[in-house]
Amino acid sequence: MTRYARVDSLDSVQAFKVALVKFAESAMVALSDAESEISRTMMWLEGEQTMHWQTQIRKRHLIVERCKEAVRAKKIFKDATGRQQSAFDEEKALRRAILAFEEAELKLANTRKAINQMRREQQNYKGGVQRFQTTVASDVPAAVAQLSNMLATLREYVATGPAMAVSEAPAGETAAASMARSAPADPAMTPTQPARDEGRE
Repeated sequence: MTRYARVDSLDSVQAFKVALVKFAESAMVALSDAESEISRTMMWLEGEQTMHWQTQIRKRHLIVERCKEAVRAKKIFKDATGRQQSAFDEEKALRRAILAFEEAELKLANTRKAINQMRREQQNYKGGVQRFQTTVASDVPAAVAQLSNMLATLREYVATGPAMAVSEAPAGETAAASMARSAPADPAMTPTQPARDEGRE
């Protein structure tokens, strides 16, 4: 069966081709931006964020040790009157230091969990957009090329114009008469003429 399409406007086909090209460009930019954002987030978690909390753990651990030493000193050494000194302030500072140290450990643990989760989400994202990315990168350019060829063919056809049939029959002669005039003689349809010698003895 013959397949055909009715094209009423070449401008509409051209506009569709331009829109398709713009869509492909926008889609590729969006995919690239998303991939870059994921990569930047992963680098931040694995690099800057991990190193920050590792450093904070070391620093806060040192503060905890200093606070513990201050508490011990207060409890061991007596004041000028020979009485045991109050370590209330030192113990309060120690509790704050311990909480800060535990916070840093929790932040580092959460960062490592976030890294693992981001890796899983990154794989899911890549799997989810792979087909769309292939379509945009391969199928859309092929469709644009096909549209370009189609437009070139249609423009060439429009430029040539439709073929005009010209009748070769003389003016005033009907089509039937023309056909009769040009039709070959059929002996079977030709009337038999009487012989000149008919009736002679």
